[in-house]
Amino acid sequence: MPDRRRAVVVGGGYAGLVTARVLADRFDEVTVIERDSVAQSPNPAHRKGTPQSRHPHALLARGARILQELFPGLREELSEAGAPLSDFGCFPMLYPTGWSPSVRTALALQTFSRPLLEAALCRRVMARPTVTVLDETQVEGLVLDQRHRCVTGVRISGHTVRSADLVVIATGRHGRAPTWLTDVGLPEPDILGVDGKLSYTSRVYRRDPVARPDLRASVQATLAPTARRGGAVTAIEGDRWLVCLFGADGEAAPTDPEGFGAYADSLANPHVRHVVRECEPLGELYRYGGLGGRWHRYDRLRPWPGGLVVLGDALCSLNPLYGHGMTVAALQAQLLARALDAGGHDRRGLDRACAAFQRRSPRTLLLPWYLSTSLDLGWRTGDVPLAADLARRYLHHLLRRIPDDPELYRRFLNVQHMVATPLTLLAPPVRLRRRGARP
Repeated sequence: MPDRRRAVVVGGGYAGLVTARVLADRFDEVTVIERDSVAQSPNPAHRKGTPQSRHPHALLARGARILQELFPGLREELSEAGAPLSDFGCFPMLYPTGWSPSVRTALALQTFSRPLLEAALCRRVMARPTVTVLDETQVEGLVLDQRHRCVTGVRISGHTVRSADLVVIATGRHGRAPTWLTDVGLPEPDILGVDGKLSYTSRVYRRDPVARPDLRASVQATLAPTARRGGAVTAIEGDRWLVCLFGADGEAAPTDPEGFGAYADSLANPHVRHVVRECEPLGELYRYGGLGGRWHRYDRLRPWPGGLVVLGDALCSLNPLYGHGMTVAALQAQLLARALDAGGHDRRGLDRACAAFQRRSPRTLLLPWYLSTSLDLGWRTGDVPLAADLARRYLHHLLRRIPDDPELYRRFLNVQHMVATPLTLLAPPVRLRRRGARP
């Protein structure tokens, strides 16, 4: 494709790496620009630009399948590195209405640290002959061709211009994409925001895989308007537990060991309490807040500039408690690939592809956005939109049934993992009395 040779991806985190993998098949040159160091080392490390990396991560089934298509053998590579793999339906989930039933599903749960996943993706992406990673480099803005209303590159440190036929912004929830657009005379997008005032406080502990070989993860969920405290323990590589205590509606677990332990003791989940009180801590405590949902409605901007795409958390940051963020980014990479393939190989085709992607991006977001914001709006004391109130009431109804209905729980998980439509939850219930079966 002689007229579509160079692409620049701003952001070398998860969304940027997955997008670079897609672009590597469609461009002669792909440059990933990242402000942190992404130098490969035997021990993957947390990056300053990804503050959420110290907290739990797990891919939903749909996202895991996309990654397996883009990076064949990735799951096996993570397993060899020590990332446990199990059936999602078999790990204990404590809702305010009771314990989830244990069910066999086709939904694999693989838990790992964020650095392990990103290091594996980075190795794979950098091995592509068309991809170059330019790390420790700060992007300062966009270069716009005013006459043709298209982005032609980025300005980086030292006023250097990196020219490109396509620029993808994947800078995460704290990126400066709105400012970059207004700096070159483009309008600022509308922003939808819903904040459940969630915070995470996490710590790593030593795990004895012999002591409880069947346990890979356990969660106690928050739920508006009353259950403000929750927590999770997940097994990760290196025979470690990652414990995360979370709070909604302004609750926050302390960052001192004594207060952290007291917060864990206040939970009803015995697995979380046991790890915090009985296992050896291996690191410091880290808190991460500001986790509300923010959706930049770039899809509504007309006309959309050619040669530009915004995706991942830079487009829409979701409440991470529901686990949709990485799967949505993978879906957006797929959507971009389809738009590029359909757009044609000339300049106009590329610009049409960018506009088509941005216009269609809400397709990847409507379900996770509606789910998370409907729940987060439950913390409000004032009026709540009718649709959100109805969705929250229906979810409460489902959660009351789930402890007694394994088949309903299986369907619920399929919807959560974005492999089934919510309409499947309307099927007739199958009731088996098993409340209280989980410890």
